[in-house]
Amino acid sequence: MTQPTAGAPPTRVDASTGRLVSLMLLALALLAVQDAMAKLLGEVHSIWQFHLIRSIFIIGLMSLYVWIRGFGPGLAVHRPGWAVLRGALMYTAFLLFYLSMTLASFSLSSAAFFTMPLYITLLGIVFGGEQANTTRLAALVAGFAGVLLIVQPWAEEPAFELIYALVGAVCYALAMSITRLKLSGDGSAGIYAVQCLVYIQISIIAIMALDILSPAPEAVEAIPFLLSGWTVPSGASWWILVACAVTHLAGSLALIRAYQTGEAGIVGPLEFMYLPMATLLDIAIWGVTPTVTTLAGMALIAAAGIAIARAGAR
Repeated sequence: MTQPTAGAPPTRVDASTGRLVSLMLLALALLAVQDAMAKLLGEVHSIWQFHLIRSIFIIGLMSLYVWIRGFGPGLAVHRPGWAVLRGALMYTAFLLFYLSMTLASFSLSSAAFFTMPLYITLLGIVFGGEQANTTRLAALVAGFAGVLLIVQPWAEEPAFELIYALVGAVCYALAMSITRLKLSGDGSAGIYAVQCLVYIQISIIAIMALDILSPAPEAVEAIPFLLSGWTVPSGASWWILVACAVTHLAGSLALIRAYQTGEAGIVGPLEFMYLPMATLLDIAIWGVTPTVTTLAGMALIAAAGIAIARAGAR
């Protein structure tokens, strides 16, 4: 077989792989920055207001795109009930993830949330009839060992606040299972639009409920992320909210595109590049440096997820 000569241009496969890797890294960087901005906003604004304003911006951007380009097959949703349930699960998943971020470090919460492949695998084995082979079982054991290392239930002050992110990961896994089993024939942009509409409805209901219930001021001050209703954002907050909408939309669409065009054996493992990005943002913004034990736990979770993704691709 003829070998490529030195200095020859990259083959088409190499070029496409390079584009795929670049697309994935761009998507993950945008989503990591968005989540870091959400943590910053969570210190002064509620999750309900954050999701409401961000989703309205995203729906506006998508409406502008439809007005310019027209309604395409990517917006078609044939099973709206399942899409709404998926949106509610996604809302719950990120509500718990962001709640964990307000109580623990960004990198730790991200590591706990990225146990989602473990739950997706368990759901596939229990309900989807997928094979429980040696690779998957070993990955599950390694992943949950990593969870123990970051939560450290044996320590004097265990990181039990990460349980929120762990439960959020279960909700995310359920949402992804619905996407795969019930919505595989629907348009990705339409599914995403339904998700944003669900976010808007849940957020409005929560803000109205908080306005009626009027929690005690000291409780609101202690947990503004959950208990504060509508507050007028400052100029800086508006800019951060707009940036969150743009980065979330761009990152989500880039991630969807990567999964549509790339091999699962490449795309799945690359998604765990989010964890070092989250760690770097944690160090740069909040000055939080993870311990060796925490890094070992994160490495085990990432290795388990990568092994599951590679096994699934094969």
